[in-house]
Amino acid sequence: MNERRWWNGSWSRLTRRDVYVRNAADGRWQVELRRGGPDGRVRTRAFGSEHDAVEWIESSVIVGGADWREVPRRIDSRQRRNVARKLRRVS
Repeated sequence: MNERRWWNGSWSRLTRRDVYVRNAADGRWQVELRRGGPDGRVRTRAFGSEHDAVEWIESSVIVGGADWREVPRRIDSRQRRNVARKLRRVS
């Protein structure tokens, strides 16, 4: 699954906002708006392409929020091992 995530930088349950973009199995893209952290309220919206979804997020959701940032994608354990091997070779 291809996923991107943005966060408004707030740790407080009352003010925290997260935005996810995920591709669905049918080729559509889903935007998930989450308010209040992992247990908070969730709203979703579907788009035909990743470009349309990200464009909507940037123009509608994170407008005027200076603290919004994209969260880097986590790497899995296999990728972590590959990075560790490359670092050992360099040192």
